[in-house]
Formats: sequence, C-alpha cells, structure tokens
Amino acid sequence: MAFGLIWAHLIRNKLRTALTGGSVVLAVFLYCFLQTFLTTLNQITKAANAQRLITSSAVSLFETLPVAMVEQLKAARIPGVVDFGHWTWFDGIYKDPKEFFARFAVDVPALRSQYGNEFVLSDETWDKFTHERAACVIGKGLQQRFKLQVGDPMVLEGTIWPGTYRFTIVGIYTAKNSAYDEDTMFFHWSYLNETCGQKNMIGTIALRIDDPSQSSEICARVDGLFRNTNTRTLTQPEAAFNAQFLSMWGNVGLLFEFIGGAVIFATCLITLNTMLLSVQERVREIGVLKTLGWRSRSLFVLYLTEAAVLCTDGALIGIGLARLACSGETLRLGPIILPTFLCTNITMLKALAIGLGLSLVSGIAPALFAKRMSITRALRLS
Repeated sequence: MAFGLIWAHLIRNKLRTALTGGSVVLAVFLYCFLQTFLTTLNQITKAANAQRLITSSAVSLFETLPVAMVEQLKAARIPGVVDFGHWTWFDGIYKDPKEFFARFAVDVPALRSQYGNEFVLSDETWDKFTHERAACVIGKGLQQRFKLQVGDPMVLEGTIWPGTYRFTIVGIYTAKNSAYDEDTMFFHWSYLNETCGQKNMIGTIALRIDDPSQSSEICARVDGLFRNTNTRTLTQPEAAFNAQFLSMWGNVGLLFEFIGGAVIFATCLITLNTMLLSVQERVREIGVLKTLGWRSRSLFVLYLTEAAVLCTDGALIGIGLARLACSGETLRLGPIILPTFLCTNITMLKALAIGLGLSLVSGIAPALFAKRMSITRALRLS
C-alpha cells in the first residue's frame, strides 16, 4: 500500500514531478561530465613517462628555441641523458581552418627511440617514415575523420611557418597508452625547416634519461648551460610539462567544481521546494492516514521515501546518460582533444551519492512536517 501511495503522489502533478526529476537528471549528468573532463586531464598528466624530460623556453611555451641547442646539449655530455629529440608545433591549415588537430614537426629517429613504445607502428613503417623527407604519419582518429589511407597526399598551408607543405601518408598509428590521442600528425622537422626558409628554430627539446631519480639534477644542469644566454630554458619532467600546458587554460578544476556545486545546490533548492509544496497540498491526507492508524514514524518514512525515489531515479538516469556520452571515445571540443573520455565507476558512485544526498536534504523537512502534524490540526487546516 505504501508504494501505491508513493506512486500516486508522484503522478498527482505529472508536470511538476517531471520538471523536478529532470533537474536532478541534468545536475547529475553535468556533474559526471565535468568530473570526467577533470579525470581525463589528470590521467594525461599521470600517464607521462618518468624517463622523459622536456626543455622549453623559460619565457613562454610559445617561444621557439634555436635548433643548435640540441647539439650544445649533446656536446655537454650530461651524465644520465640517453638521447635527445625535438618537437615543433606547426599549426597550419588542412582543408578548412575549423578542422583542428595537432601537427608536429619532429626529429623522426628520436621520436622512434623515445616514443616508439607509445605508438603501434611496424618497423617497416618506421623505416619508411625515417627515410622519406616528405612523409608523415597520422593517428587512426584522423584517418577515420578525413577518410584517409596510407599513400594518400596531405597538403597543409602554413600559418606560424608560412608556405605550402605537401606530404604523403606512410603510416597510421594507434596509441598503446590511453592518455595519448590518435588525432595527431607527425612529419620531419627538416622538411619544415627547408620549406619555411631555414629558420633553424624548434619548439621543445625532449630528453630521455636512464634514471628518473636523477631528473632534478639533470634539469638543473640543462638549464644551467643556458642561464646566461638570450634563450634561457625551463627543463622539467614530462608530467610537470603536461601540467604546465594544461594550466594555460586557467584553473579549470576550480571552475568546474564551482559550476558543479552551484548546479547541485540549485537542484537541491528545487527538489526541496517541490517536496514542501507537495506535502502541504496533502494536509488532509495526513490527517486521514493518522486517523486510520498510521503512525507518525510511518508517515515520516513514507515522505522521505518519496523524495528518495524521485532523486535517486533522476540520479540513475543522469548517470546512465553520462556513461553513454562519456563512453571512452575521444572528446573533441575545438582545440581540446581528450582521448579515452570515460566516466569512471568512482565518478558514477559519487554521482549516486549526490542523488542520495539530494533525497535526504529535500525529503527531511516534508517528512518532519508530516510526522509532527496532529490529527486535529490536519483536519482543521484542510
């Protein structure tokens, strides 16, 4: 009988129930989406290889470095450094300026030695990529996005590095590490340098070391080589570099936490208001139930359960929608590309706890109202 009463209460005002439940669904979905965004960012940072250090300009990440610095580092013979490579952000336009994806000019042999374990490419493809000056490799995501195949041409118009760049796709990689996206293009820095007019500038220098415990000492020695030059550097572990790159978006974590908290707080007020209105409309019913022998404690549980059904069902629907939207596929939001965008079990459990919390906060006041209402007062007010 109690469950019949709960159902009757919920469908008594279908529009109000639908709107209130919808607000819970939206709040929980938004919470899951924002938390998944933050979780994916943290995953990218944590997935960094401790044996890699990144050297960039101490002035700004967007400042380029002379390529001669790589030879200076090699000549310095810093103990613990195994090899050197470099990456340069190309930008450029492929077909449409709105079609964004990462494009890097790299030292291909160093890319193979330092990052070869992160990507799935055959030895034959690596060899072909190494020896063909205008060759490029792309991720599987780009292949599917633009319907490209090995052997197809790719023509890019330079922006940061002016000129027309013509490439031939020699390989399509997939990422072994879930923190790496499959929407990136790699090509030879030497081809970029020749086409743009021998500028001899690069973006960052990647160092592979044999002992991560010595990273602080090696970073200090690298930066010490250029301390009194016009191109001072900042060398840091790859994880710290990734965190620095992500920090350019601002304090995303604090912003998202604020947005999620504000939405949940607003939803809490909405559900509380709905439940209070609902119980006040049923004063006569409370009096009748108590006259028929219902105890105050039973009415307390009844109205608290009603709030729990409304909020937890809404939370479960919101979690389900979030899992569908954040199913592990790559998320593309303009220049932001997040691989393995997956709503984790921990996030879903937290969202369910929020739903239970909403049911408690919104249901406790109406339940107490019903519990404390006397029979005479209920019948008089009705």
